[in-house]
Amino acid sequence: MRARDRWYLFRILPVEEMSPLIPATAGILIGGQSRRFGSPKWKVKVGGETVLDRLWQVCGRFEERIVIGKEKPADLDKPFHKDELEGQAPILGLYTLLKNSVHEWNLLLSCDLPLITASLLEKIWENRDSEKDIIAPESDAHLQVTCAFYHRRLAETVEAFISNGQLSLYHFVETVKCNKVSMPEKQFFNMNAPEDLGTAEKLLRNE
Repeated sequence: MRARDRWYLFRILPVEEMSPLIPATAGILIGGQSRRFGSPKWKVKVGGETVLDRLWQVCGRFEERIVIGKEKPADLDKPFHKDELEGQAPILGLYTLLKNSVHEWNLLLSCDLPLITASLLEKIWENRDSEKDIIAPESDAHLQVTCAFYHRRLAETVEAFISNGQLSLYHFVETVKCNKVSMPEKQFFNMNAPEDLGTAEKLLRNE
């Protein structure tokens, strides 16, 4: 490509399209029946688009993106992996992600967190450490284990943890080497109930 052509592309393409891809897989958890919320969270609209579509776009710079859940919804138009194991817990989604990934690093991201941004994920990614197994943001002394990067070498460790009847992702993270990254609390707003939707919309407008 000639220098003039490269200059032209630089002018017309958005910055994010000029940036290199993140060599990792993003696994977005859509969960099960969402009994507490009353309807599937991934279908709920925040800022005019579904939570899943928002998070899918946020992960646009990842080399691979997949959706993880119990059964593939009939109206889902994105790559999907069914949970390898029975049960309802984020750690089961993590196991499915690590077992099926071709990348060393893998982002586990829950639809409970509709306000996550691409820039926030990039900041977490920049703090990766080859000597650590997890890169997890920490806000207000709370570790965000469903918005964290996990190394693929953890797959067997996760499987053993689950086989022992332990399903707490928080407890699992405390047993391995984790690089904790301090970050603002606002973007980690957790949407658990229908009344949280109004708060999410308000926070989004005030960004």
